[in-house]
Amino acid sequence: MSRLIRHPFIILGIIIFVAVTALVAFRLNTGAKPDKKAARLITVGTVAPLRQDFDVRLAYTADISPNQVVNIFSRVDGYIAKLHVDKGDFVRLNQLLVEIDHTDYHHAVNQAKANLSAAKAKVLQQDAVVRNAKLTFDRMQSLIKDQFVSQQDLDTALVNFDAASAAQESLQAQVNQMEVALAQAETRLAYSYIRAPFPGYIAERNLDTGAYVSSATASTSTMSRGIMSLHDINTVRVLIEVVERDIPLVKVGQKAELRAEAYPDHVFEGTVTRVVQALNRATRTMTVEIDLPNMDRRLKGGMFARVEVMVGTRRQALQIPLDAVSRLENMQYIYIVQDGNARRVDIEIGARNGNHVEVTRGLTGHEQIIVAGKDLVHDGIPVHAQPLQPGNSQE
Repeated sequence: MSRLIRHPFIILGIIIFVAVTALVAFRLNTGAKPDKKAARLITVGTVAPLRQDFDVRLAYTADISPNQVVNIFSRVDGYIAKLHVDKGDFVRLNQLLVEIDHTDYHHAVNQAKANLSAAKAKVLQQDAVVRNAKLTFDRMQSLIKDQFVSQQDLDTALVNFDAASAAQESLQAQVNQMEVALAQAETRLAYSYIRAPFPGYIAERNLDTGAYVSSATASTSTMSRGIMSLHDINTVRVLIEVVERDIPLVKVGQKAELRAEAYPDHVFEGTVTRVVQALNRATRTMTVEIDLPNMDRRLKGGMFARVEVMVGTRRQALQIPLDAVSRLENMQYIYIVQDGNARRVDIEIGARNGNHVEVTRGLTGHEQIIVAGKDLVHDGIPVHAQPLQPGNSQE
């Protein structure tokens, strides 16, 4: 003890150390504790509902088809003498596609012409006979008045005139028959030159030069593919299947927009041209045809496309981002920010407008709609709302 008294600085140091230690311990025990509620606060991105006009669209997927498809058959029998086009070639209306060996058909035309000429010559000869018989009969009629000829001679002259006239009519009928035969022969000859019934492109070529074709193929075997296949794609058509609830909305003349996977950034415009006025019993859908001009031939048969049909306009419709909508069974709901908390609101939705959807019930239009972070909240949880910039409504 006397040693400590002799060193007062040591005592003072000990006192200061104990005091500092006690102060630190006190502050650690009594200092401000973290706000656990603030630590749990979730930041969500919000947007305000839109109120504006928009086109009501019905969206479908479909395959693109040519406007016309025809399998080219021969209307006469014979061997293929020459193919003038091949697969992938574009052809004009009436362009020559195929020649069937026409040697026999040329001979048939020449023979028919000869027969017709002979028949006409016989008619000319018989004309002279008729004229002579007519003169004789007329002469007899003038002479019988003075009794220079008998009644029998007059009757004979009349019979000869009638017989000559009948023979002339018979020969003229033969001429008519020969003219028909010539026309038929010329038609068969023309059929041996197969031409394009419409402009388009050759999609398939199934036979080669030298193959034998028959006119019976086209009439008795509808499953035959023919010599080649011709497709018209200057106009293309799309068939969509409209579900029963949308049938009253679709009408002929409505505009449609098509996007093909081959051209994702281009919109092709078309028109509803036909509506089948009956439902498919199996699918409960109705077929609707849309025609699209395709003079640049970019769209091909068989391409996959997405089609939207404009069926009306909503005036000043209340819209929210589609990403804000959640679904539970048959219910749709969203979350809004109200008094710093997330609140669930059940809604009814109408038509879709791109990335937005119409709300027909449940909102006033002044709410803060939670878009980003909606899957992190539930009804009543405190949130921190952060307005999203336009075009940034994705989660």
